Amino acid sequence: MSNTGSAAVLGSPRVAPRAYGYMRVPRDVPDDKVKRLETQLVEYSEKSGLHFVRFFFEFNCGSHEAFEELVAELVRTDAHHVVVPSLRHLAQNGLLQDQMLERLHFSARAQVLAMRLRTAIE
Repeated sequence: MSNTGSAAVLGSPRVAPRAYGYMRVPRDVPDDKVKRLETQLVEYSEKSGLHFVRFFFEFNCGSHEAFEELVAELVRTDAHHVVVPSLRHLAQNGLLQDQMLERLHFSARAQVLAMRLRTAIE
C-alpha cells in the first residue's frame, strides 16, 4: 500500500481567517469601559470564525491615522476582515462611513463586521 500523503492533508486543521479591530475612543471614556468593549469584540470575532490579531485605535476626533495604518496592515498581511463595535466607530456621518467602507473594500478587499448598531462608546 503506497502512502500518497492525503491523510496529512485531510487531518490538517483549518486556519481561521485573520481579523483586525478598529475602534474610535474618545479621551473621556473610562479605561474599564474600553476594555470591556475590546473583550466583547474579540469574542464576537472568534464566534464569527475569525482569528483576532490586534486593535487599531483612533483617539483624536477627525483623525484617520489609525485607519490608514489598518489599511496598510490588511494589505501587508493579505487579511480581509475588520471588526468594529458599530459602523459609527468608522465615522458618525453616513457618507464618510460609506467612503471608509469602500476604501477598505477596494484597497484591501476587506469585509467589515459590525458587532451591533450602537455601542456605549461612540
